[in-house]
Amino acid sequence: MTEEALSSFGERIEQLTARPHDVRAPLVRLARPLLRALGYRPPLRTARVTALLDALRAPGGKPVPEELLTGAVRELEDNVIALERTLVVHGRVPLAHAAWVRRLYEVTVRAARAASDQKNEAARRVAAAIDPVRIAPPLAITPRTPGDTGEKDKSKGAGKGEAATAEADSFFEKPLSAEEERLVEVELLAIDHLLDAARGETEFLSRKRRLLEAARKLLLDASAALPLGKEGVEVRRRHLAMEIARIDRLEAAGLSAHRGLLHQAKDALARGERQRLHAALVALDGASLAAGDEALSAASSRARQKLGDGEGEDPEGDKLRSLRRSSEEMFGGAAMTAIAEGYGKARRVQAKAPKGESDEDKKYRLLALQWLAPENEAETHAALCAIDGTVDVGVPLAPVRVTEVETRARLVRHPTQDLLLMPARDVMDLPHAVIEEPRTVLLALAEGRLLARRYVEQEVKKRTRTRLVGEARVYVLDGSSSMLEDGKKGARARVRDAILLAELGMLVKRFAEGDRSTRLTLHYRYFTKKIGPITRIENGKAAITAMADVVGTVRKGGTDIENALLSSFEQIRAAKDEDPDLARAQIVLVTDGDAVVREDVIQAAREKVGDVPIAVSVVALGEENEALRALVARQRARGERAFYHFLDDDALVEICEGKLFKGPKIHVEGLPDEKNLSVEVRAARLRAELGGLVDELGALAEKRSAAAIEALAAEAEASAEAARAEAALGVAADTAAKGEGPRALREAIEKDRRALEGRFLRWFPAPAAEPGENASTGRSSDCEAVVVVLSTIAEVVADFGGSDLSRRAEAIDLLERLLPDSMLTPARWFAVMRDEAGAVAEAMRAVHAAVTGTRRVF
Repeated sequence: MTEEALSSFGERIEQLTARPHDVRAPLVRLARPLLRALGYRPPLRTARVTALLDALRAPGGKPVPEELLTGAVRELEDNVIALERTLVVHGRVPLAHAAWVRRLYEVTVRAARAASDQKNEAARRVAAAIDPVRIAPPLAITPRTPGDTGEKDKSKGAGKGEAATAEADSFFEKPLSAEEERLVEVELLAIDHLLDAARGETEFLSRKRRLLEAARKLLLDASAALPLGKEGVEVRRRHLAMEIARIDRLEAAGLSAHRGLLHQAKDALARGERQRLHAALVALDGASLAAGDEALSAASSRARQKLGDGEGEDPEGDKLRSLRRSSEEMFGGAAMTAIAEGYGKARRVQAKAPKGESDEDKKYRLLALQWLAPENEAETHAALCAIDGTVDVGVPLAPVRVTEVETRARLVRHPTQDLLLMPARDVMDLPHAVIEEPRTVLLALAEGRLLARRYVEQEVKKRTRTRLVGEARVYVLDGSSSMLEDGKKGARARVRDAILLAELGMLVKRFAEGDRSTRLTLHYRYFTKKIGPITRIENGKAAITAMADVVGTVRKGGTDIENALLSSFEQIRAAKDEDPDLARAQIVLVTDGDAVVREDVIQAAREKVGDVPIAVSVVALGEENEALRALVARQRARGERAFYHFLDDDALVEICEGKLFKGPKIHVEGLPDEKNLSVEVRAARLRAELGGLVDELGALAEKRSAAAIEALAAEAEASAEAARAEAALGVAADTAAKGEGPRALREAIEKDRRALEGRFLRWFPAPAAEPGENASTGRSSDCEAVVVVLSTIAEVVADFGGSDLSRRAEAIDLLERLLPDSMLTPARWFAVMRDEAGAVAEAMRAVHAAVTGTRRVF
């Protein structure tokens, strides 16, 4: 009965967007005017499915009570009915909520399968691994009115089952037209589509990371520009931080981001590399669980257990030691030594009470000693491992075309402004020789005494090449007492320092690995009421010294954010001639926001700097500052690169305590005698332990790949057959977009450039040379939707990295996901390309520039 009910719910959910006219609710239609006048809102709930998932995650594998499964199915039915009523009352269902109920349906089906078949351990593991984002409230605009705090209070007090309702209310209150709502929702839904694509990536960590980073960028952009519901943003931010940080740790443990995980597992097995094999199995297991692949997950889990890794997580102490190991793998032993020495120095300084110490100063010093305690150093390493996933400080390296000019002096015989007398070398120099006695010319030439006139010519040689230039960042960090005293457990100060330590640690690695085509610079300063000097980091040694200084100094004092920014602007203006790297800079302000900032004063000072394009980005820790948020928003409105991050105190504590890291442990201990064994012996031992299981993983992956290729071929043939049938009947064929993304990704992997470029140009034809008459006004609603889709794709793909082939494939894949949400059929898409090509030309150019990597660098 459960399977039949779920199947019928799936069909009804499909009707909500694909066939809305088929939805029937006679009684609701009769009461539609009254319900619309009363502002009907769908009462969406997730409490029961959450309880079912919690039961599946409970240790011990206890049977799930039947009432939990029945309750989850009924809850899904109630949500579907609520959205059907919404469709009848308001004429449409918000796209975000339609997508949300589809995800809820998929989660319920997966959980029901695990709960119904108690012996299927693989199904239970897959259901238990479902991440909270799948049933999280949809991203939606929450209206803000002056002095209105009701929405904030309501979301704070809402329980798990009421979260979706609190977010749903915003759709029915925001003063946007239906068309505006549609366009905004398309942009917001791109975030969840990128998350879905990342879950489906089971082979390459590089693509998974690019998808996650693109989703994070869109999420940060949207939350900075729009008043989005806090819970929906926070659950996605946390998920993204966890996933990106985990990829960082896996790469640091020895995995390559650009090679297939299964291939790396086989390679590690052949080389006898136990740790790398374990990391590959952990990555494969996580990817298969996220994709819902029960067979692959079961095989990878058995292999991990055979390797000595159980199903549970590390105990707390082991987890912190593992994070310490990961931070050393990520940033190097020299960086870890510098941090340890810095903490030791700070403890020695704080242990000595100064003469005339006041009670307030003593209290702060003792607090600092507690914060610096050796057992708390692990929190810094946990924060270091999490920072890359939590805070995005922008594009680290940008390709820039530079012209190098080389001047060389060359001796020539034709006259120039500079004359030299040089020994004559052969008879060709005789016409230019200084002859004193004609009869002895040959003798003087033979003896080397004959001088000839030579001229010096300055030869200028120009060479144009691409250099990777790191944007010069000036970190302005709040050193006030509130960073340590306020919040929880000094987490504000620890995360503040970890942001700078992580940046310095990456610079150490890049300086060590860099070459003449890479240039990196970083500047930083701390501030209180007084402004510290700017420190410039230009080599690895300076970065290591700076890391020791960052943790080796306990800072205290008041807060003057405005003065710190003004002083930094002035110093950049004065130093830009001496330091060419500051000619393109970004200030990253890290603060708890507890100070008055006048936006007009900051903006005026920023404009006085002149032609130096300085962006001001903000990382707010613990407290928000609305003036700083508005400053960043205005920069973004002008198209400048600037970001705004806010992490509340609970999130900061979670980062420092390592609670972002869930799931199987990254590191596995080798056997006691393994280090003394040869590669051949280690490989033979591992092969005896795990050879059969790794071969099983390979067979399952090949079977899955073959099945996917066959499905794509069958789907393409069915689509072609349908098109031929429609053509025979005289009906205009609506070419399906389904399957275009997977086919494009496969062509990118197989380096089938011709097929992929043809597929790309089919969906993204070359833009018109000149914008049409309706380029900015008079565009149809479909054209507006196409522009939004193209702009979203361009923004995502521009920062995607990889080859042009992979960027083309990702553009097609994202288009396939966005078309249904934008209510565009392929036929309507192609109609806009045909009839309004000029209106979409600028957005189409942005997509083509993004896939070729020729976008403008800010």
